[in-house]
Amino acid sequence: KGIKVVIPEGSTNREIIATVTSSFPHLSEELKLLLKDNEGYHFPDTYFFSINATAEDIVQTLENSFERKTKDVQVLSEKTNRKWNDVITMASLIEKEGRTEEERKIISGILWKRIEIGMPLQVDATFLYTKGLGTKDLTITDLQTDNPYNTYTRIGLPIGPINNPGLETISAALNPKKSPYLFYLHDSKGQIHYGKNFEEHKANKVKYLYQ
Repeated sequence: KGIKVVIPEGSTNREIIATVTSSFPHLSEELKLLLKDNEGYHFPDTYFFSINATAEDIVQTLENSFERKTKDVQVLSEKTNRKWNDVITMASLIEKEGRTEEERKIISGILWKRIEIGMPLQVDATFLYTKGLGTKDLTITDLQTDNPYNTYTRIGLPIGPINNPGLETISAALNPKKSPYLFYLHDSKGQIHYGKNFEEHKANKVKYLYQ
C-alpha cells in the first residue's frame, strides 16, 4: 500500500511540503525547490507513496492528479471564456472564504460581480498567504501596503492562486450563484451573513462582530 499522505483541500505549497516531509524528512530541500512555484495546481487528496518515492515522483503525482481530476471542469472553463488560471486563483480565494458548497457558490457570485463592477475584492485570505496574518491581526498599514496579492489596493484577482483548491471549490468558481448581495462576513460561530450594500454590511458588522 505504501506510505499514506493526506493533503487537505486549500493547502498551500508550503503546507504540502510540511505534510509530505513529516513522512519523508529526507526530501525536504528537494520538495522546497520543486514546490516553490505552481501554487494551485497540486491536487488535494489522499495518496499512497512508495517508501522509495523521490521528491520528483511525489510532485509529479500531485500535478498529474490535478490534470486528471480537473479535466472536465477545464473544458467548462474554456466554454465560459474564463482563463483557467483566473478560475484556479478565484477558487483558491473561495476555498478560504466559504465553508459549504452553497456558501462557496454565493461568494463566487459576489466576487466575480465585484470584478465586473471594478470594485476591489477585499479578501483577507491573501494576507494569510503572504504574511501569515488572519483577519483579526491585520492593521490599516497591512491593508494599504501594495503588493500583487493585495486585493484592497488592486482591482481584480491577485497575481495567482493562494493555495491548492479542491474540485468542489473549482466548480463553485466556474458556477457562481447569482444573488442580490455584494458583501458577506462570518460571525464568531462561523455563520455567514450577507449584505446587499455597504450600509447592510456595516449593520451586520455591528450586529455580529462587535458584540
